[in-house]
Amino acid sequence: MSIKTTYQKIKDWNHRIEQGKKQPAAIREVDHEYHRCTHCGYGYYGRYCPQCGMSAQHTRFTFRRLTNNFLDIWGFGNRPMFRSIRDLMWRPGYMIRDYLEGHHLSYFPPFKMLAVLTIVIVFVAWIFGFEDPMVGNVIAQALKEIPTTGKVAYFAFDYIGRALVYLDKNDLYRILLQNVFVVLAAWIVFRNKGYNLVETFFSQIYINCQMHLVAIVWMLINWDLPPTVFLPYYVPATLAFIILIFDYKQLYGLTFKQSIWKTSLFALLVLVIYIVLFVLMFLSFGAVDEFFT
Repeated sequence: MSIKTTYQKIKDWNHRIEQGKKQPAAIREVDHEYHRCTHCGYGYYGRYCPQCGMSAQHTRFTFRRLTNNFLDIWGFGNRPMFRSIRDLMWRPGYMIRDYLEGHHLSYFPPFKMLAVLTIVIVFVAWIFGFEDPMVGNVIAQALKEIPTTGKVAYFAFDYIGRALVYLDKNDLYRILLQNVFVVLAAWIVFRNKGYNLVETFFSQIYINCQMHLVAIVWMLINWDLPPTVFLPYYVPATLAFIILIFDYKQLYGLTFKQSIWKTSLFALLVLVIYIVLFVLMFLSFGAVDEFFT
């Protein structure tokens, strides 16, 4: 077999894989059987009662059903959770695009998924005794050491420090707050791709879930927390950057070259937003102090 033939076969194989990734999750065929709802008594055709929403597949309470109900509390008792985990690791951008275009029931809700995975990360870190560097504590201490004579600035720095310490202890709130800046940057960079600000927010929450999954795998393999974090992600900065390149390539239909450029611009814009925010905050505190003195 020649090198040219081998290359063509690899290219065709890769093309089939990419085409498979673009396919949305398969939907079950319509149920044409007649059912009588066990809850409200309404007769209908299909899987769910159109009157009250009761499932046609009513079964007696068994140990398996008990287990599924318990797992539902954490989001692992239904098929969409496992499908969402699989797709976030295999076809993240395509999956997010499917969700934004209306395939909501095929995937686990992004905010609920983020909450569940955040709990899992905290639990894994607690089980193995991993120590969080608590960046908020470091910043809070640095704010206290900033020389200032104004009362407004003094109290503002103190309360900001308290807020950072609180966010350090409540990971989900910190992640959601950080995502506000990430969403703003992503919406500006990809504003010509047809998604509004709210849809961009949903996409970034799913990306955060993907980063959580990578972080859990990292922790289990390396038996430690990732050495650095990038924005609200519990993964090394370089790894996060590579993952974002693939995510944005699939989500927005970019080439690799375009995705690398757009992702770089996105990361730079997030940094600029942080810097501008802090500069404006310090200037406003100083202006208020001067006004009252």
